[in-house]
Amino acid sequence: MMKNLQYNMSQKNAIYRTKQTFYNEKWQKIPFIIGVTGSVAVGKSTFAKKITRLFERLEPDKTIAQVSADGFLMSNAELKAKNLMDQKGFPSSFNWDAFYTFLASVKAGKERVPYRLYSQEISDLVPNELGYVSVPDILVVEGINLLEVPPDGQAPPSDFFDYVIYLDASEEDLEKWYLDRYHLMLEINRNNPDNFFYKWANVPLEQADNFAKRVWRDVNLKNLHDYIEPTKKRADMIIKKYGNHEISDMYIRKF
Repeated sequence: MMKNLQYNMSQKNAIYRTKQTFYNEKWQKIPFIIGVTGSVAVGKSTFAKKITRLFERLEPDKTIAQVSADGFLMSNAELKAKNLMDQKGFPSSFNWDAFYTFLASVKAGKERVPYRLYSQEISDLVPNELGYVSVPDILVVEGINLLEVPPDGQAPPSDFFDYVIYLDASEEDLEKWYLDRYHLMLEINRNNPDNFFYKWANVPLEQADNFAKRVWRDVNLKNLHDYIEPTKKRADMIIKKYGNHEISDMYIRKF
């Protein structure tokens, strides 16, 4: 997999340099942007971190940055105001203009491109705090709906991705991983009243599980069926995972 990514990166860099030479432009570094997408709970963040660490080891002379697309969700306050809380994670809940502007700025080589941070602790955007990306050689972006075409004719941020990996798994495994992570968050935040999971950590487990299963069925599974999975065919690589998170199959698009 890494050899394939390195090959595609070298090919893209060669194309960029050829264009800059042909148009007599001043040479500038153009970041190679990798997307990691797939369903909720499929392991996008962990996979993106692994890619980042492998690149740091294999390409020690290059700078690598990693960003979560969750930072381009609308805040919970905005979602509530627009009556979209039950569609959180759907295309309608993203700030597509901000996501597009961010990727365009990174691709253009701008310094200190800001982005919002998202916290799993509060299940919301972090108030008054920003992250920055400064002309990396490689940017790894993980998130759901990376390949989605935004509503209302907005320009698709996917135009800026050089390579997109789609993580795939059975719905049974996805639901199990989702509930496993949910139970872990309940245990961690049982004594943290400021955390989103505190409320559910202090009710009977059956009641807490009923809430989680409803969210999975009515939000995450619907998002997968209606929006995420239909974009799978647009990915450059599809990686199928087993129940133990090991890779079972890998498919690479040839054109």
